Amino acid sequence: MAIVKAVNSRASIGHAINYVTNKEKTEEKLISGIECSPDTAIDEMKATKELWNKTEGRQYKHFIHSFPPDEKITHEQAHELAKQLCAERFKGHEVLIATHKDADHIHSHIIVNSVNYENGYKLQWSKKDLANMKKDCNELSRQHGLSVPVKGKEITTYNQGKYKAMEKAITGDYKSYVLDCYKAVSAVKEKATSREDFIARMKEQGYETKWTDSRKHITFTDQEGNSVRNSNLEKTFKEKFGKEDLTHGFERNAETASTAEHAREQLRAVRAETAGTGSDTDHTDATVAKLEATIKQSREAVGADESARRDRIANEQSRQRERDGNKEQRTIKRSRGSQSQER
Repeated sequence: MAIVKAVNSRASIGHAINYVTNKEKTEEKLISGIECSPDTAIDEMKATKELWNKTEGRQYKHFIHSFPPDEKITHEQAHELAKQLCAERFKGHEVLIATHKDADHIHSHIIVNSVNYENGYKLQWSKKDLANMKKDCNELSRQHGLSVPVKGKEITTYNQGKYKAMEKAITGDYKSYVLDCYKAVSAVKEKATSREDFIARMKEQGYETKWTDSRKHITFTDQEGNSVRNSNLEKTFKEKFGKEDLTHGFERNAETASTAEHAREQLRAVRAETAGTGSDTDHTDATVAKLEATIKQSREAVGADESARRDRIANEQSRQRERDGNKEQRTIKRSRGSQSQER
């Protein structure tokens, strides 16, 4: 059941193409260009805009061609269908197609340059055009023996808006309930020693946790009614929040807690033996201090590791945005330099 969705994105054309061609999401054989080369698509699309003096306004159209998780189709087949869908539809416009394989449902991103390289006209796109594209998408599915969506049923697909929300929330631009949930789960899972303890601690953080043996996923719901699945956290933040992973973590936490309790018992025993004796007081005090320092260091190490992990995520996001921005600026300079030489 393939569906087509138009995405409203305010990112620059360079950022959009860099995003859809990210090596963590796709690979070279799943990236194609129509009337442009995938390696130089950004330069070619920008050159077309400058050639016709159409550098302002809408920069591109972005579509997503996607399949449900249970559709029996390969990434290569999905990529070919996306290419067929676009082959004759956007004549005179450069088109980049990238099929992603980092999600449980296969989907292709389609970036269409807004300016026609043949005549300089901007792409005119209406609701009727989108409806015709969806109709052709259904026909392609029928021809290849794939399921076709039934009108009236709820249809969902990958939404780049979610990714942008994560990026803005991480940099502090605005609040994201998904990021807040991630922070809460990350902190609680480092302390909980059992599923019951985990659920209780999440409740203290303001979250109701639905974790049952009959359901594949864990669902967290905040006080405002926003729900987030553990699978959503895994896909967005590239960390393991599965039932089995969490359970193994609880076991490690329980073992650590047991070790700490044993150390505390040793402290109590030392104090009990030396209470009121006055013998070897200096040695006893030194032993007690050493045990207390060991417990404190263990607690601080766990907290530091957690804090460092979160900082690494935020810093890597920031560095990646800076790299993307620098790369785009260098590309613009090279493009302008080559055009000056031609003139």
